[in-house]
Amino acid sequence: MLLVTYKCNLHCSYCYEPKLAFHQMNVQRMKEYIIAQYEKLGNDYDSFEIQFMGGEPLMVFPMIKEISEWLWQYPFEKDLKVLFAPTNGTLLNDDMKQWLVTNKNRFCLGLSFDGDFSMQNMNRSDSFRDVDIKFFSHTWPDQSVKMTISPQTITKLADGVSFLFNAGFRDVVADLAVGESVHWDAIHLNILKCQLDSLIDHIIQNHKESHFSLLDISIEEILSNVKDSKACSCGEDFICIDIDGKEYACHLFSPIACDKQKADKSREIDFANHNLFSSAQCNKCLLKGICKRCAGMNYISTGNVAEPDAFQCNAFKLIFLANCKLQYLLVTSSNDTNRIHMIENIIESLSVNKKELI
Repeated sequence: MLLVTYKCNLHCSYCYEPKLAFHQMNVQRMKEYIIAQYEKLGNDYDSFEIQFMGGEPLMVFPMIKEISEWLWQYPFEKDLKVLFAPTNGTLLNDDMKQWLVTNKNRFCLGLSFDGDFSMQNMNRSDSFRDVDIKFFSHTWPDQSVKMTISPQTITKLADGVSFLFNAGFRDVVADLAVGESVHWDAIHLNILKCQLDSLIDHIIQNHKESHFSLLDISIEEILSNVKDSKACSCGEDFICIDIDGKEYACHLFSPIACDKQKADKSREIDFANHNLFSSAQCNKCLLKGICKRCAGMNYISTGNVAEPDAFQCNAFKLIFLANCKLQYLLVTSSNDTNRIHMIENIIESLSVNKKELI
């Protein structure tokens, strides 16, 4: 991941990026950083991927276009996978679209969009009408859309997910917002449960082949002996390069997401030591084998890669129970006896009354 710019044209309500600096890379630096990282790969990897991250990457689109075309011509011996950039989508123009469509099989844009008209405008600077949503769902039909749920929009979660499905996206990936500007309280847990129940009813009635990340958990993993508490390969197979060439585990540990002192301290963490990513409290939890809370989000929220925010922890418990409910209803309707018994055993292990759950 290359932090190509700190600049962004929006001011999202939950943004954890302080926007106190407006640094950006240049093409020569990007080339140097890419070559340096490539030479570190050695024989352990036969392919690699590059992500352009911001800020808003499309603010420096000419630079991304130039470096992409250079990459496609460079004689790498290893396989360069598709290039990727997340975006708020508001800066796309016809020239960009033409280039992106031409190169859609080797360059992918991932849209961040927070739901229906009111949700998007509430979270993301009244930007609903500035985004050509259909361009994304039609150009990259297999790419997920990223949805951030804030305390202001959680009451419309079900409507927002349905809107994105109707806009042509097959996969909606959602996160509950974190950061100093975000204030969750207990009432939001009740709202979350009601919204998930509404989505479950919608899924049961429509049987559509679409995926919503909060209701797409493999609950049987709770029975697995695999207890790795590190959710991703940050700091190992995944590296973020800041504008000055410093390496971070991902952008969430860099100065774009937290203050410089905290970012520098993160570089002392041994990300290969997965024992650091599990707390004593989490080890007591029945869901420890399936809870994959983002270490970077933990670091932003609590300053500790192993310690989730208390609200996020309670929210995940509700999300897991909602997955149990959905999957139980689905297997009951199909009369899948083996999975019915498996899910009943999971529910029993959690000391939850099945009638209350269903």
